[in-house]
Parts: sequence; structure tokens; C-alpha cells
Amino acid sequence: MAKTEKLSVMQGVAMLVSALLGSGVFIIPAIAAQVSGSWSLLAWAIMGVLIAPIVFTFAQLGKFYPHAGGTAYYVQQAFGERSGRLVSWLFIWVVALGTPVITITAANFLQNALVEMKLLSEIVDYRLMIAIGILCLVFVINLLGLKTAAIIQSVLSVVIVSTLLFASVDVQLQQNLPLPTSEFSVSKVALTATFILWCFLGIEAITHIADDFRHPERDFPLTIFIGITIALVVYALISISLLKMGFYGDQEKNLNSVVHLVEASLGSKGYLLVNLVGFCTCFISISLYFVGFSRLLQSMSIQQQIHGSFQRINSHNVAYWGLSFAVLLCLGMLLVADSIQLAIDNLIAYANGLFILIYLAAGIAGVKLLTGKAKYLAFVASVTCLVLFVALGKEMLFAVLLVAVLSVYYTAIYSADNRIKIS
Repeated sequence: MAKTEKLSVMQGVAMLVSALLGSGVFIIPAIAAQVSGSWSLLAWAIMGVLIAPIVFTFAQLGKFYPHAGGTAYYVQQAFGERSGRLVSWLFIWVVALGTPVITITAANFLQNALVEMKLLSEIVDYRLMIAIGILCLVFVINLLGLKTAAIIQSVLSVVIVSTLLFASVDVQLQQNLPLPTSEFSVSKVALTATFILWCFLGIEAITHIADDFRHPERDFPLTIFIGITIALVVYALISISLLKMGFYGDQEKNLNSVVHLVEASLGSKGYLLVNLVGFCTCFISISLYFVGFSRLLQSMSIQQQIHGSFQRINSHNVAYWGLSFAVLLCLGMLLVADSIQLAIDNLIAYANGLFILIYLAAGIAGVKLLTGKAKYLAFVASVTCLVLFVALGKEMLFAVLLVAVLSVYYTAIYSADNRIKIS
């Protein structure tokens, strides 16, 4: 039998850095700068420390309770089926709120590139139409079962990171400007930290390959430390450059912050490059979101949590009902956000609130399921998530309301089932 190839630390680091940068590198540094100015750099450092116990909690849960259901399964093992189902629905709403952010970001990059190539007029805003086109294209590609190789994501990440790092250093050497003076506010720094969490969402996925390292107990923690450090350095350099150059402020400036950064260093060629690569990176992220989401719905259907039709697959082994639902959900949210002029940072805050609750649920499950040092780390992770959730301020109300509605719904459903069984 062939020996399974094990991961090296550097291979693990490459995968982790690629996951951490994703679409967040294009917008979060600017939003962080907008919220707390130069003090956003402190928020980046704080989140680099706070994310560690959360990652290791997921690593331990994944080691002792391996399951495709992930967090929903951990919560189900700790607190029962009702709680597990509730967490599954929180994931569904995260996709509903988070995917439109990435889609409109991708549309913004593609519009910039097409305008630069004189294929579109710069007077008209085509982003909503482009976003709808992107969703249609993602749907067709995934329906045919064409999977994007992870190596493509890694190559794109290397290109964009190299470009952004060069532009960041080059701009600072050319424009020796001081950091802007910002008033310190604990609440603003805390709120900034919650936005920064967007860059770490999905980091628990790396924990599922913890045992694939050559020396897991040594290599996995080292991978996490090196990967997070590299990502934070990249984000810090970009943030410093954006702060010095003033490439942030409102939604338009934030969406195009790194574009203007690269343009200031490399000119029109760099402008076109960062827009095309940015579009490709976001497009891949959207595709991966939908693939994971359709599988979640398929798993929920198999467990009889939702309609059985979501189990159906086509000739390419694609759960097409789940894929269709994901695309329609994202499309509906895009149209709603456009009609009520809902800002991207609000969508991010709402999605972050739900993800923080999901991580909090995993941490509490870890406190109950794990032992020894792992239980202590799970407790620290739970406290961290609770503090971050409170730091959201009024933006946490959406998550609280959604949990309340789902709780009432499942309480009613389970009470009805119990009455039927008794009778």
C-alpha cells in the first residue's frame, strides 16, 4: 500500500496564508483604518493573539470528534440535536450575508479592469449587473462539477501578496509621510477587531489537516504561529501604507483602497493587474463558498433536518438543489442590499456577529467535551468570542434576534414531536 505523503511546515504555512488573505486583504485594512485610524494597527496585533486559542480549540475538537458537520456536529455532541441544527442555520445565514460582500467586491474589480481596457464607460455603475453575471457563471461552473484546484488559489495569492507588499514598501519609500493622528477609543479599537475577524473566518478549516503533518504535535502549532505572523505582517504593511496615503474613508474608497495603492506605485499596468487578480481571487472564494454550502445542505438533508430534495445530485455528483439555493440566496441579498443602500461594512458586521456566535458555541462545546489543557484553551476561546461579540455593539442585535427566532422555532418543533410521541 502506498505511503500517504505528509505535509511539511512550509506547505502548511502556504495553505494557511492563502486562506487568511483571501478576499479580506482587499477591503478589511481600509475599513479598519476608517473605524479607528492609526490605532487599527493595535487591533491587528490584538486579533493575532486572540485568534490562537480559537484555532487550537478547533484543532482538538477536530482530532477527537472528526466529522464533516464541523462545528454543528461538535455542538450536537455537547448539547444535543436541537443546538446542532441551530448552528447549521447560523452557517446558512453567514453565507447569505458574507457571499454578497465577496461578490460585489469581485464585481468592483472586474468593472475597474473593463473600464481601464475601455470596454465599459466609467460614468455608469455596472457592479450589480456584473455581480449577477458572476453568480450565473459560478452556478454553471459548479453545476458541471468543475472544481478549482487549490494550487490556483495559492498562485493567485502569491501574485497579489507580492504585488501588494512591493507596492506598500515602494509607496512608503517614495512618500515618506507620517501616520495620521487618531484619537484612541477602546470601543473603536474593539469594533475594529471584530471587522478584522473577517480575515480569519474559516481558519478552522486548517485544523482538519492537523494529523497530515509529518510531526503533528510540533509542526501544526509551528504552522499556525508562522502563518498568522506572515499574514499579520502583510496586513500591517498594507494598513500602514493606506493610512499614510489616505486611501480609505467611505465605501467607494474602501473598495478601491488596494487598487489605488498599487496604482500609486506601479501605474496603470499595476492598476489593471491588481484588479484582474483581485477579481479571480474573489471569484474562487465565491465558488468555494457555494461548494461548501451545498454540501452542508446535503448533509442536513441526509440527517432529515431539511427537505429530502437537497440530497439529490446530478451526473457530475453535484448537489444541485443546494447549489441553486445558495445562488438564489446570495442574489436575493444582493438585490435587497442594493435597494436599501445597505453598506458593505454592515453586511460584514452582521456576518461576523453570526460567526462569532458559531465560534462561541464551538468554544463552549470544547469546554464540555475536551479535557486537560485543551479544556482551558476552549474556555479562553469562549471568553474571547464573548468579548468580541459584545464589542460589535448594536450590530450584534441581528445575531441575537436570529438566534431567538431559531430557538423559538426549534422549541416549538421539538415540543410538537414530543407530544406526538407521547400520544
